[in-house]
Amino acid sequence: MKNVLNLLSVLTVIAFMALGTTANAQKIAYVDSDAIVPEMPAYKRAKSEVEAYGKQLQKVLEGKQKDAQTYYQEIMQKAQNGELTPKQEQEAQAKLQKMQEDLQKEAADADRKLAEKEGELTEPLYKEYKTALEKVAKANQYNYILDKKMLLYSDGGIDATEKIKTALGISW
Repeated sequence: MKNVLNLLSVLTVIAFMALGTTANAQKIAYVDSDAIVPEMPAYKRAKSEVEAYGKQLQKVLEGKQKDAQTYYQEIMQKAQNGELTPKQEQEAQAKLQKMQEDLQKEAADADRKLAEKEGELTEPLYKEYKTALEKVAKANQYNYILDKKMLLYSDGGIDATEKIKTALGISW
């Protein structure tokens, strides 16, 4: 009889543990960010502005590059015609080298400015995206939402991509 009570006690504890584990099951969903973010109106605006800014920077660089190329051709023409003294040739060579270095610095600066502009324009849309993720997670009681491209393996699961699109007002 004592063994039966012990066995019954052990089975009761196991049953409560199993119920407790089931009650604490966590809901995990995933989304395809690559299908959501490019569809956001804010992303499209930001992309357009970044491209326009990039073209503007490129135009300035091309102008300076053309100036350097023109100067180079003038110097080469004068050198071929023997119009330059050795000292003038050295000065022209130094000036060309400085123009080239300045052009490289400006190109690097343009890349940095473009990256800063992109970050400045995309930050608000990623905040909006995060807010939509949180809203959908709370509404559907998801404990976690993962990005689809980060999943190493998935056999089905909850795809919350369309719910996020709806929360962002993106028609699908």
